[in-house]
Amino acid sequence: MYNKKQDFVIDKTLAEQFTRYMEKYSKLYCSLAIEAREHISKSVKKPVIVDLGIGSGLLSIELNKILPDAKILGIDPSIYMLSIAKNKLIDAGCKNSNFVMARVENIPLKNHYADIIISRLSLSTWKKPKQGFSEIFRVLKPGGRLVLEALNKEFPKRKLLLTKFHMMVNKVEKKVIKYHIDYYKHAFSIKQGEQFLTEVGFTIIKKEGDRKDWKFLIVAAKT
Repeated sequence: MYNKKQDFVIDKTLAEQFTRYMEKYSKLYCSLAIEAREHISKSVKKPVIVDLGIGSGLLSIELNKILPDAKILGIDPSIYMLSIAKNKLIDAGCKNSNFVMARVENIPLKNHYADIIISRLSLSTWKKPKQGFSEIFRVLKPGGRLVLEALNKEFPKRKLLLTKFHMMVNKVEKKVIKYHIDYYKHAFSIKQGEQFLTEVGFTIIKKEGDRKDWKFLIVAAKT
């Protein structure tokens, strides 16, 4: 599932299992969608949103609920995840969505395309984080925002083991457990996240999380 080149390989089975597991935690997606809405200028009536690492589309569904006039573009390197996301957004009645298979290091979008880009827990899978953040900066409109939620490298190992044990007790599929734990092997600290962002030109406007948290949040502006 994971190799030295830092490729997270998602086959059809894992995509389906991962989706079933994450559907149990819809509140996580709802809260992040609300966070994103708070950082879209009220003067923008039909915002262009990029869901970077769309996965199974659960975040985009929540975004569509609270921002029904938004244009949503989902990007993911997995054809299986994109297929699931597309079907789920169609079922949810989201008519203004599109999907592109790509990696963050090479986003096939023009300069100044998006009002806001949201990345939920995909940072651990990026091969070249600084290049990825440079691409995000390029694609955002001036004044645009990046809402970055990422796994915390400093999350205590004993708590991670407890998380794994909890998943096993609840009979989560082995592939999903391994995929979840593997994410942490290449996680970053909030300090590292800030450094990447400021190096490519972002201004940090909000951050949440400390060493004991399993994830952190950074909102950055292209000024």
